[in-house]
Amino acid sequence: MKANFYDFVIAGAGPAGLTAAITAARKGFTVIVLEKGKIAGPRPRGEGFRENPFLRNLLGDHFFDKDCFKMAGGLVFHSPGVLKRAVKPGKHTLCFFEWHSLIRRLLDQAEEAGVEVKYNASVLNPVLKEGVCTGVEYKAGNGRIVQVKGNAVMACDGYQSKLGSYFAVPYDKLNCPMIKCLADNANIDIEQTPDLQFYFVGNGDLADYPDFPPCVVYGFPIGGKKMELGLMLRMRHAHSMKTVSVPDNKIVMQVWQHLKNDYPGFSDYFKGADIEHEELTGMSNVAMVPDVVPAKGIVLIGDSAGFIDPFGSSGLYSGMAMADFWVSALADKMGELAGGSESDDLTESLWADENIDAYKQGFEETSVFKQIKGSYFLIGNFEWYIFKHLRTATRINRWWPVIKLMLKVA
Repeated sequence: MKANFYDFVIAGAGPAGLTAAITAARKGFTVIVLEKGKIAGPRPRGEGFRENPFLRNLLGDHFFDKDCFKMAGGLVFHSPGVLKRAVKPGKHTLCFFEWHSLIRRLLDQAEEAGVEVKYNASVLNPVLKEGVCTGVEYKAGNGRIVQVKGNAVMACDGYQSKLGSYFAVPYDKLNCPMIKCLADNANIDIEQTPDLQFYFVGNGDLADYPDFPPCVVYGFPIGGKKMELGLMLRMRHAHSMKTVSVPDNKIVMQVWQHLKNDYPGFSDYFKGADIEHEELTGMSNVAMVPDVVPAKGIVLIGDSAGFIDPFGSSGLYSGMAMADFWVSALADKMGELAGGSESDDLTESLWADENIDAYKQGFEETSVFKQIKGSYFLIGNFEWYIFKHLRTATRINRWWPVIKLMLKVA
């Protein structure tokens, strides 16, 4: 095998990228992960998902038994002004944890499987040969431009994917601004408030920002007195609303500060709290990318594909499950064809039209695809009704019994 060639070239050392790498390496294939940062997952924030056999096998028993805070996982939805609420009891135990714990565990598993992770490696663009993606070009920490090639490229480089952008994925229309905040010593009693809290804010509800898009602020405990808190702008219908102006980053941060200081119920969590991390970021949860194989040789995974559950604006589990499916499908086909080797014949067969169609069909038959597709449909209709049709606090509160019924069904 030639130097600088791998069976799988993976852009991004987030949960999706590391899951893809672990899956491939455990199947005996060579893998390189290109991560633009000095380390993987440096930001101290919270996350969560529901345990299942796939995740336990991926992460190991220690992660779920030692690194997680577990709770019933109920949901509480508050109407504008916190005048009314709807409670959806938890049916499953949810596992919450700090981001660095998850990344550290994934890196341990990747190292054990033999994955090569290269840091300070900023992916610039795909390498194409007669329209087929045969690798990527990246900028190394020393400024040198390097090419690395492979049988399959996995674009796990997030909601502003360099690779997805090269193929004209319109992330400006798919992304929603989002603020993530990790607070310690939060003003919360876990026994009294164990559930995930969501506060609806309609367009026109904020007196000083009447044209701000509809949004949701949220909070959930991740153990002890720590909470993950944040703001999610709901942009699916906002671009077509005459009463909405798309805010710049400065306005988003001003609104966030206002919500932290003054919004009923939500601002209480911040009394006496210590902010450990706070950032304005984004998430591609307006819609799924129509074609996750924008060219032969490359697959968009997770955030770069808009493969996110829009209900809670979380792409963690869905991205990891998607990575596992696509790598497994490609690895199995590589094994059938020739194992791990570099050859034009293998590339042509691996990415033959009929094989791509089979991969896509298999993916669309998975439970996670059906769940995400269904969630986009339900949330799209729900947000049209509550945020575009009703729009204001007065109307949302007036029709809250209908909204409660919709939330119960969803």
